[in-house]
Amino acid sequence: MGDNMIGELNMYRESGIKPNFSDIARRYHRDRHTVAAYWKADGCEPPDGRRDKPGSFDGHMAEIEAKAALPGVTKKGIHEWLLHRYPDEGLAGYNAFTQFMRKKGIAIGPQGGAEPHPRFETPPGLQLQFDWKESIKMANRDGELFEFNVFAATLGHSRRHVYIRSNTRTTDDLVRCMYLTIMRLGGVPREWVTDNMSALVTLKGGRRSRIGRVWAFAKDAGFELKLCRPRSPQTKGKVESSNRFLSRLMAYQGDFGGWDDIDAIIARIEDRSNSEVNETTGMPPCVLFMDEKDALLPIGNARALEEAMGDVVRVGKVPSTMLVSARGEKMSVPRRCIGRPARIVVMPGGAMDCYVGGELVATHQAGGPAYDPAHYAEAMAGKRWFGDAAGDIEAAAAANLGLLDSVGGSL
Repeated sequence: MGDNMIGELNMYRESGIKPNFSDIARRYHRDRHTVAAYWKADGCEPPDGRRDKPGSFDGHMAEIEAKAALPGVTKKGIHEWLLHRYPDEGLAGYNAFTQFMRKKGIAIGPQGGAEPHPRFETPPGLQLQFDWKESIKMANRDGELFEFNVFAATLGHSRRHVYIRSNTRTTDDLVRCMYLTIMRLGGVPREWVTDNMSALVTLKGGRRSRIGRVWAFAKDAGFELKLCRPRSPQTKGKVESSNRFLSRLMAYQGDFGGWDDIDAIIARIEDRSNSEVNETTGMPPCVLFMDEKDALLPIGNARALEEAMGDVVRVGKVPSTMLVSARGEKMSVPRRCIGRPARIVVMPGGAMDCYVGGELVATHQAGGPAYDPAHYAEAMAGKRWFGDAAGDIEAAAAANLGLLDSVGGSL
């Protein structure tokens, strides 16, 4: 019908007669203004004003290209970064972003299809899969390199995710992450599945030996540990899929300040991953989790779980120095903890964790510096003789900590 209308308009044009736009519009079931637009276009496709407008991502073309060149980054990660950094611009959704990337010829990630494997479902409350996202390296705005890992856990039924940053992957770290996962979920899944991570087993001569401390913690918490073959997505596919969400971290290369920023970014990724519709279940994990939570085993006595991790030392009140101590070791806590009771869990591997009001507020390694630089800078903020600018405070705090270290840290 469109070709017939254009043909009729061309006949009027060749005859030098101006057509009746209203009559043509009625016969061809078009809007009068559309017919007029074709007439003015002289037989060509009339321009579409919507196509001529720059897209919502065009203004960020340079940033998108730079992010696309980062190793390990994903298309979804870049889109999430844009939404995070420009929340007031009304940027279009992920499908529109995908079309934009295709139109601009920007390719990301490995090409080709993934190896297929069958899915399997688990009933509510039964299974949690966990693993490490290992050896993440990111540079901040000043070029300082931060290296860390993320403990990733995913419930088998709802796909509810938990992400916890850990600078190392020791047995102390694993037990701590297990405890924090239980606290975050508000219950205990009956079986926990992972592969032969070094914090769980030792391998010698082709034989694996369990590290009894982790199995003892699992028994005290009320769950069963199950080991699958390493790198086996068929068995551990749900947590492998959750690691794709953590790939969104790569979009923040060069765009954060310090550890607090990294933790905030990880928390945002966790929140987004739990609120987005899962392709398999067709529902957001946070919605399905409302039902699955009731199927989890009750936590029981949280203090008993802390004692299962290590020796618990109680602190009556955090002093104004922000330093608490256990076994002759001092460690700093955030300023907000002053005047509040605390508990320090001293683990066999030397890690010391401080809990205030049920929150893990600080970790410390035996023999390390007493003050965390971030805590020290926070304590000095507002001191006139330390300056006002954040950079001045951080520089002065670092210098003063250096002096403290040089005299043996006698605090």
